[in-house]
Amino acid sequence: MLGNWSIRTTAPEDDLSVDISVQHPELGKYFRAILTAKKVSSKMARDQASFFWLMPHRVAIWIYWHVSVSLK
Repeated sequence: MLGNWSIRTTAPEDDLSVDISVQHPELGKYFRAILTAKKVSSKMARDQASFFWLMPHRVAIWIYWHVSVSLK
């Protein structure tokens, strides 16, 4: 697979950031994904447990929405 991969991250504390990018020799900037996360307290997780079970669906919809916007 051609391309220069770059992965940058911060030390995991209360916040975490991960940035992955690929620079293709012919296609240029080929791929970039950024994750920003915030630590959730255990009390807050219990209070919002009904919300978190939908998180994989929310992330999948977010990814497909961004791909569809970038293709326009």
